[in-house]
Amino acid sequence: MGLRPTYVVYTLTAFVLATALLVLLTRCLDSVRVGLYFEYKAMAAVYPVPVGGDVDIAWDAVSHVTILGPEGQVVENLSVDMSRNKLEQSFDTEKMTFQVVVTPVYSDGDRFLYVAAAVAQLLLVPACYGGAAILCAVWFYRRKLKEPLAILDAASARIAADQLDFTVSYDCRDEMGRLCASFEKMRSALFDNQRATWRQVEERSRLNAAFSHDMRTPLTVLKGHAGILLSALPEDSITREEVMEEVSVMAHHIDRLESYVEAVARLRRLEDLEVRRGPVDRGLFLSRMRDTAEILRGEKIISWEVRGETIWNIDREVVAQVAENLLVNAFRHGRSAVRVRISAEEGSLCLVVSDDGHGFSRRALERATEPFYREERGGRMGMGLYICRLLCERHGGSFSICNNAKGGGVACASFAM
Repeated sequence: MGLRPTYVVYTLTAFVLATALLVLLTRCLDSVRVGLYFEYKAMAAVYPVPVGGDVDIAWDAVSHVTILGPEGQVVENLSVDMSRNKLEQSFDTEKMTFQVVVTPVYSDGDRFLYVAAAVAQLLLVPACYGGAAILCAVWFYRRKLKEPLAILDAASARIAADQLDFTVSYDCRDEMGRLCASFEKMRSALFDNQRATWRQVEERSRLNAAFSHDMRTPLTVLKGHAGILLSALPEDSITREEVMEEVSVMAHHIDRLESYVEAVARLRRLEDLEVRRGPVDRGLFLSRMRDTAEILRGEKIISWEVRGETIWNIDREVVAQVAENLLVNAFRHGRSAVRVRISAEEGSLCLVVSDDGHGFSRRALERATEPFYREERGGRMGMGLYICRLLCERHGGSFSICNNAKGGGVACASFAM
């Protein structure tokens, strides 16, 4: 049950228990008072008063007086304060016979017990129902609130300490259970964002390291050739052709530096790219993709396999850029044929491009999607596959490479729709 109906049930239960306890204790206190009454009633003394007689009573020890007529009927009940005068004023002892029943006064201990029982009866109602309310609140807190509040308190402390690798678990379907489930969703989202941030930082570090590594070679070459020119030109020990050759080499490496800088700037723009999904018609998108493939394929054969939904909820430019990069790589490294498979099912668009070339080396399978990766023997290299991976991840998907059964390369790109 939810918190509200549970609290109602607990309150009704506490009310019933308080009522039962009140009735029980009231009866016990009544029995004490009634017992005292009948105990002293049994100790009452009877004084017969004949005609013309008188009553000799020790009034200090009397608490109650009952006057009985000649036939034993109760004529009047009197309190001790007015018994003496009443007897003298109301009855003519010269004309009638009657009896006086005198009940003794309570002892100090019994009087205290009688008064205490009466006061206790007055206090029973607020005590029983107030105690029941307190018991209900404590019971409700311990059963329904204590554990989830402790879980949430511990979770918030760990989140504040930036420790997100845990799980908020509370096996209950009431409001506190839903609150813990919402807290777990928040923790999971924070953890995913934290991991994504870590991955971006690590990726940025690797990118900077790769960029620094690849910049070092052309800078070293430029420094060496500049040193040659600085040492040879003053002595006029170098020919014009040699100067032109040195300058040509330096220009080549300057072009390499410009390419690296442009690549890094492009990656910065891609990392800040905002993916904007929208409905895209499959036929129109494939028509443009096939037009691009016809321009790129040259003499190679391309086959298509498409299945699934006809409307894709994607960022057209992002998917098109990934598809173009994969087609360029496949046509560049395939021998004669390229195969493209596209499926759109269960909220995901999957693009698989394979060729019949030499495939990826073992080292390339591990590192080809890293920035500035280059095969020592040439082949697949550069930023293309890294950009594909980056764009797929930005689109909520993934990117991977492998070799097919015939040894050719396979690139698999997925996008969340």
